[in-house]
Amino acid sequence: MRATIEIILALLPFAVLVAGFLVFRLDSLQTSLAAWIVEFAVIYGYYHMGLLKSVESALWGGLTMWTGFLVVYTGMIFGQAYRTTGLLRVLLDSVESIFPARDKEGRAIALVAVVGGFIGAFNGFATYPVTIPGLVELGFDGVRAIAAYLVYFAWSVPFVSLFIGANIANAATQLPVADIAAASGLFGIPLVFISLAGFLKILGFRFFERETQILFWLLGLGNSLGIVAFCIIWPTYYILTLIAASACSLLLLYGYGIYARRADHGAAVAQPLSAAVSAAASRDPSPAGAWRAYAPLVLGAAFVVVTMIPPVARALSHLQIRVAAWGYAPITINLITSAGFVILVTAALCYVFRSKPAHVVADVAAGSTRSVSALVTLFIGSAMVYQMVDTGQIAMLGRALSNGGGVIYTALFPFFAFLGGMAFGQGLPADFLFAHMQIPVAPALGIPLVLLVGIVNVITMGPPNPLKPAQITYCTHLVDVKGRDWEIFRINLPWQILQLVVTAILALVLVFI
Repeated sequence: MRATIEIILALLPFAVLVAGFLVFRLDSLQTSLAAWIVEFAVIYGYYHMGLLKSVESALWGGLTMWTGFLVVYTGMIFGQAYRTTGLLRVLLDSVESIFPARDKEGRAIALVAVVGGFIGAFNGFATYPVTIPGLVELGFDGVRAIAAYLVYFAWSVPFVSLFIGANIANAATQLPVADIAAASGLFGIPLVFISLAGFLKILGFRFFERETQILFWLLGLGNSLGIVAFCIIWPTYYILTLIAASACSLLLLYGYGIYARRADHGAAVAQPLSAAVSAAASRDPSPAGAWRAYAPLVLGAAFVVVTMIPPVARALSHLQIRVAAWGYAPITINLITSAGFVILVTAALCYVFRSKPAHVVADVAAGSTRSVSALVTLFIGSAMVYQMVDTGQIAMLGRALSNGGGVIYTALFPFFAFLGGMAFGQGLPADFLFAHMQIPVAPALGIPLVLLVGIVNVITMGPPNPLKPAQITYCTHLVDVKGRDWEIFRINLPWQILQLVVTAILALVLVFI
């Protein structure tokens, strides 16, 4: 009886999160706050955790997620800087120029492939205001554009913001980030092709036509090459995964674009371009100007590589500090080698290569203001998660699930992680929570801990993302299709369930074969 009560109490905050999103349609901050209040009542009333201890647990939970806070904050500043310096417009024009102006399908693929990778590598949230209006500008319906991009970008989310998810899982388990990245890569490749197929089908592409198949396999191959190269072959440089995926895709699409332009030349003679298409074609930038958009991104990636050179890495390791308080195990903080610092450096480089005047102070202020809600939501989530860890609720849930044996556990826990990832306003608290839950489970079931954590990182971050009401609502405001959230949710749901089921099946295969 006691065990049943404790399981119900442990699941209660998740029930509040789901109800807040799907029933009451609260935003991320309101829902997270409601769940935290419920968790406070549980730990104070049932587990008898004192007020002082609960505050200490909440503060320590926030501190362990320091890299998440830094990435969210600097990511907002980077998105603001890249846009106001004019580099974003240059990047969009250069990407769209790969294909003929009349080929909106090819331009749509190039847009999401390059922007989703290059910009998403530093700030995943900054891609939505670029790609979704860009797809509408190409002539796609607003609802379809939102649904399609959310489904496509789902595979990228576990790798965005310089692999922030793996860093959070590292904070929860102390496993090497490179090992978590390698395990995540194994599950990321199938999601690439499912996400891409969903993108094409939702936008109305004729999937089995020759051109669509070429685009599908070129982009799928390019993204997979990036994952294989920097998650599996050279996991030490995991931070470069999305940048490499985008670069490989860009090269493959550019090669096919040359062929497409030659084929379009004859068609242009027989059928002149419309005024709208001619206007889009006139914006195609020259190569001499396009390099500015890529320079900060390339130099940011180069900075990462330099910091990982053994002598440099050893020198920078002396800058790290150890923080301990309230009896918790110490954590290590090194701002210079953190993903957030790399994003900040890249943001600063935007002003060096700007194509129009921009004001640093104004951009920092705007980015800081925009980040407040996300930072508060992240703190609430991380505080609640750590309180659940301190009271043993997470370990208890892990034991309850693992009692069914390895097969049952491996098949079921991805579904719980999926719900957790959808329930929290962000995937990071769920990533931390479910990664920590694997610590006692892995040795008990004889399953490698890193494999289970890799599943958690992918499942909590990627597949739930297109179904989060707050995410959908935000995107509807970008192209003025308000009030159609449930239509987008309905379109996305089967594709995300497919991603979840495929990941669960692959987990069973990898764990037991």
